Amino acid sequence: MKRFFLIAFYLLSQLTAMAQWNTDRIMDMGQNAMYFSDYVISIQYFNQVIAIKPHLAEPYLLRAHAKYFLGDFEGAEQDCTEAINRNPFVPRAYYIRGFLRNQLKFHKEAAVDFSKALEFSPNDTTFIRGRAEAYERDRNYTAALNDVNQLLHINPKSYGLLYEKGRYYLELKDTVEAEKAFDKFIDVDKKSSLGWSARALLKMQKKDKDGALKDYNEAIKRNSTFAGDYINRGILNNDKKNYKQALSDYDRAIKLDSTESLGYYNRGFLRGFLGDSNNALADFTRVLDMDSTNTEARLKKAILEYTIGKYKNAIADYKIIISKYSFYIPAYHGIAECEDKLGNAKNAFRYRQMAQNIEANKDYYKRKAKEILLAENKIATEKQKVGAAGNKRNLFNQNKAQNTTDNEPKSQYGNALWGNIQNKYADVTTEGNFVISHITLIDKIRRTNLFHPLIEKYNKENYPSSLRISNREIPLTSELLGAYFDAINKTTDSIAKITPTADVLFSRALQFASVQDYIGAIDDLDKAIELRPDFMIAYFTRANVRYRLLDAKKNEQKKVVDEEPGLYKNNLPVVENRSYNIDLTMIVQDLDKAAELTPDFSFSYFNKANILSTNKDFKTAIALYTRSIEVDNEFAEAYFNRGLIYLFIGEDNKGLSDLSKAGELGIIKSYNLIQRFKN
Repeated sequence: MKRFFLIAFYLLSQLTAMAQWNTDRIMDMGQNAMYFSDYVISIQYFNQVIAIKPHLAEPYLLRAHAKYFLGDFEGAEQDCTEAINRNPFVPRAYYIRGFLRNQLKFHKEAAVDFSKALEFSPNDTTFIRGRAEAYERDRNYTAALNDVNQLLHINPKSYGLLYEKGRYYLELKDTVEAEKAFDKFIDVDKKSSLGWSARALLKMQKKDKDGALKDYNEAIKRNSTFAGDYINRGILNNDKKNYKQALSDYDRAIKLDSTESLGYYNRGFLRGFLGDSNNALADFTRVLDMDSTNTEARLKKAILEYTIGKYKNAIADYKIIISKYSFYIPAYHGIAECEDKLGNAKNAFRYRQMAQNIEANKDYYKRKAKEILLAENKIATEKQKVGAAGNKRNLFNQNKAQNTTDNEPKSQYGNALWGNIQNKYADVTTEGNFVISHITLIDKIRRTNLFHPLIEKYNKENYPSSLRISNREIPLTSELLGAYFDAINKTTDSIAKITPTADVLFSRALQFASVQDYIGAIDDLDKAIELRPDFMIAYFTRANVRYRLLDAKKNEQKKVVDEEPGLYKNNLPVVENRSYNIDLTMIVQDLDKAAELTPDFSFSYFNKANILSTNKDFKTAIALYTRSIEVDNEFAEAYFNRGLIYLFIGEDNKGLSDLSKAGELGIIKSYNLIQRFKN
């Protein structure tokens, strides 16, 4: 159905003028943007309201909604906390935070939030359901059961709650009360398959196979779409030797859920028993495709391969089993039989000897197997303690193509910002250095303050200069190249006629840098600084140009690294390593001088942090990103880069928090990285 919705449209470049607007209108615009799935844009609107009226709770709650849709649960949870700090009497804030905390697996804290919401509205069924879910996830089934009883008291006709009640009783090992709940559910809602299915499973657990089969028949008669019902009925029919019906049940289960490996396993087992070896083999192969560690399926597959004469395949499967269970005697005998069929008597004899050796030393091998199992468990535990930092670090080295479709809905702000952008793949790359230039790209979404009074003053004093700060330069084209060369020629001609000032030399240095003549640019910057020792912009620019020259040298040297490997260390010639360190020191000195002359120029700290992080001095880099954030608390790129470093060194919580803030401030690729790093 086509939706018609009237909203006012304003260019993003006008966002900074909103301080004079009515905040209610800005909030409406943010909610309109959310309505159209423009979550990134909506965050920018709510940021404006927060900047104008930071005491309001509502914009934080709305921003939390937008962050949730972008998959930033941590950032959304923090926004809910900010809303509660500003107004602790809004039950919806506790409910939303409780919901988010459930997603973040903070189930105890979630239950506390739902309880707090219920203090304001004791009979709100949504709040009670939320708390029951939190209790269930926390395995506090007694408390969850109390909430279900409260819900039934409020609305006795919510028959589905009887099913939940039965489930909780099962978790509490009270099968008698569980069956009573399922019985009552069936009595009050005879059309639903759910009650019959639940009671059938309970009867299976109680070994009442006839009763279970009867209940599964009733559930399936009511058009159950749960694959487990058909798998379980298939097992019961198989026990009763109703093989045709059992196969039909497994077929139906697989049709309903092709990802359920148990359906394939059971069907393969029955097919093999009935002599349909080829189809049974196909089923076990499918099981292993879904889970290559399923040893039972691999053993069945190896036996079937032997049966149909695929001896080499069977040997390969037996060897995989042995690699995991080195004392499993049937696998050695299986290989021996296959080798016999292949005419390899010597190999067959060797594997039989291995089996006999294990059999003769049972006690020793049992003890050895136990030691191996304990060691494996210890390794697994240690991996869990380390957390996901190791796996997450691998993400820094991944490169893969972004999957996009041409039929995605379009946003009025551009498709790149529309909808669930967290699912659009982004490379794990840091934000680059900021430069001072005449021609730059401006990202209207990002909140980083690119204005500085020193640059503004310079532009006024050197009109028509139009210097800008950015880390997104316009790519060099043939037209731009020609324009730069014309400018260089004109400036050079004027320098030949009169003694150049520091400003003229600085201007030509920028022109040289734009055409990648870094030597010429550094020479002019040296002279400009000599004429004006407090020329902060020149120091900052010289650091950038020197770094680009150094980067160019490194790239050139990498091309010949393989030619004389003995002469190289860290991808640089041994003799050049000393030169590299000297160049790096000079770059850092220029940035330090720029910071000394203008302490509130945040980009000096940011660029230095980038350089040091590239050289793996993460501790200092983090301190410098922090310093740049202290100067500009909306420095999106600093949050982003610091977040990546935190993740790289295993401080996941700090890293995700920084990425959340970077996303809030307009770096939209943060949301994709949050999804990947938090899993």
